[in-house]
Amino acid sequence: MYKKNINDFIIDCSNLSSSMSVSYSQVAPSFVFSNTGRRNSVKFFSITLPQLISVLKDIESNIDKFINFNTYNESTWRNLFELNIKDAVVNTLSTTQTLPLFSLINKVITIANNDSKDYSEKTMQISKEALTNTINYLETQIPDNNQYILELSKYSEHSTFIESVNKIFYGAPGTGKSHRINEILGSSKYIRTVFYPDMLYSDFVGSLRPRTIEDSEKNKKVIYEYRAGPFLRALILALNSKDEQVYLVIEEINRASASAVFGELFQLLDRNEFGESKYEIDINDPDMLDYINERVNDKLLSLRIPQNLSILATMNSSDQAVMPMDTAFKRRWQFEYMLIDYSNATKGEIPINIYNEDANIETINITWGNFSKILNDELKELNVPEDRLLGHRFLDDNELKTKEKATETVAGKLLVYLWDDVLRHGKKSLIFRTEEFKTFGELHNAFLSGKPIFNDTIEEKIKNFNL
Repeated sequence: MYKKNINDFIIDCSNLSSSMSVSYSQVAPSFVFSNTGRRNSVKFFSITLPQLISVLKDIESNIDKFINFNTYNESTWRNLFELNIKDAVVNTLSTTQTLPLFSLINKVITIANNDSKDYSEKTMQISKEALTNTINYLETQIPDNNQYILELSKYSEHSTFIESVNKIFYGAPGTGKSHRINEILGSSKYIRTVFYPDMLYSDFVGSLRPRTIEDSEKNKKVIYEYRAGPFLRALILALNSKDEQVYLVIEEINRASASAVFGELFQLLDRNEFGESKYEIDINDPDMLDYINERVNDKLLSLRIPQNLSILATMNSSDQAVMPMDTAFKRRWQFEYMLIDYSNATKGEIPINIYNEDANIETINITWGNFSKILNDELKELNVPEDRLLGHRFLDDNELKTKEKATETVAGKLLVYLWDDVLRHGKKSLIFRTEEFKTFGELHNAFLSGKPIFNDTIEEKIKNFNL
């Protein structure tokens, strides 16, 4: 039988290779486990230690029904759980989260019997001896005094409910990168900053800065004080909110030399299994050290990113002012590509003037979703890179609130982007009537005055969408 305490037991369970996690909460006490998250939504579930023991006893009592089905099959195990688990809560959970529950039980039996070498994610060791060993071990771990609870609290520093990451969201302009981050933030605490080409380490982390003050006699004098940058403010916020997820949001991370801005903090981006920095760095700046320790409860001697601080960033690689990221820096981040999704395009119509069959000017009101698709399809034919296409939220709700506002926005934003950025190296004629409008100024004024500016191919596609 397994000999270590429940905390080591859970660590050994979590080390078994699986796409579903398992952990132990000292509050209930309970086991916290997850689904696979294959649908981009990892969900967590919890059953108490007594409930788990009860489930194992149910399996033991009905071992003749389980023993021939040690390999996972969803419908088979769902029926086995539903018909044999007496605990109403776990029984209900088993009907919707069959595989996660199977995985938890499988891991528990494997570790309790010191059998990790033969572990298989979807094959459970079902025998009277294995179940008895598991039940006997778990029963020794039921907390029966305050001292045991006190011991468990030592492990609370690594809360498994908080999953911290370094993640960069990237894609074409207007694909909702910042909106996606705002969805993640919800009501959580966060610090937001924007990187810019001249940004320095001292801007991001902090430095001594001069400040003018008045003394008691109203005389002005200059003093120097440490002024924290967004990283340090987020760090202090996280250290003082250990039970809450805190976010540092960096907009346009590649508009600055990111590795230079992070400087020695680069080392902290490597995270361990608990989500905190694998390595620490010494705080060589005494002013920084004093600034931090004056504002946190637990004094620091070295620096690391705590497990409840996530760093989320946006990146637009099509921007002309972007700085390249080196491979070593990128390796420490997760990347999520934001696809163009016309079904979620900004609502609103744009009045576009075209020539009809009689060569007269006709106004067609076309939705932004359809119009952006027309332009993108043409740009793709020109082999324009995907990250330079038009995102479904390139124009926002306010910009399409009225047809007058939409016209102004197309002239002052969309046309500028297409003419100066996407098509700046030529091929403008494949979108616009360049035989009539040689300069952007001519194109801009023509559009505002109601003249057709898009070529025959684009006009034909606009007509087809309006049929």
